[in-house]
Amino acid sequence: MVKNIIFDLGNVLIKFDPLAYLIEEYGDFEIVMTLYKEVFQSKEWALLDEGLIDEEEAVRRVSERIPNHKETVEKLIKTWEYFLIEEMKASTYFLKLLKEKGYKLYALSNYPKRGFLYTEEKYDFFKLFDGKVISYEVKKLKPDFDIYHSLLQKYSLKPEECIFIDDSYPNVEAARALGMKAVHFRQTSQFLEVLNLIEDK
Repeated sequence: MVKNIIFDLGNVLIKFDPLAYLIEEYGDFEIVMTLYKEVFQSKEWALLDEGLIDEEEAVRRVSERIPNHKETVEKLIKTWEYFLIEEMKASTYFLKLLKEKGYKLYALSNYPKRGFLYTEEKYDFFKLFDGKVISYEVKKLKPDFDIYHSLLQKYSLKPEECIFIDDSYPNVEAARALGMKAVHFRQTSQFLEVLNLIEDK
């Protein structure tokens, strides 16, 4: 029997599309792709998610690679959460519905510390969660099994009683390998799939 629903945050409950932002803000293809690759697809971004470097170090490293964009790099790394995130209200509708149905709700996400603390304070739907594990706290990233174990152990959850929802297929595969049901999230209608899995007892 399903008792627990575990949510990724980015592009499940919170819109995060840095490439679209860069296109709208800068337009020039070379600039857009340089910033996208060197900031958002960089090793430094992953290390921020993992809590292994601070923002000053990330800015320093990335700026060394693209010195002509130093001011922009600093803006993107230090203030991205102010202009790059937005609540996905259709998704949080289902979050509230699942809460009303009596399921325990948890967050499991790769997220840098300052950005997460801002996001958690900004959006009221975080109050619906019964618990959370965020990558910077445990120094691990999905799809590493250790971050899933951290959540399961912290809240005494049984994998077979959990559904995991994530927009990344490798993350979904890892959850399934650990014995959870899982949904690879791409559009709002997939919450109907979640409801079907809940009813499949």
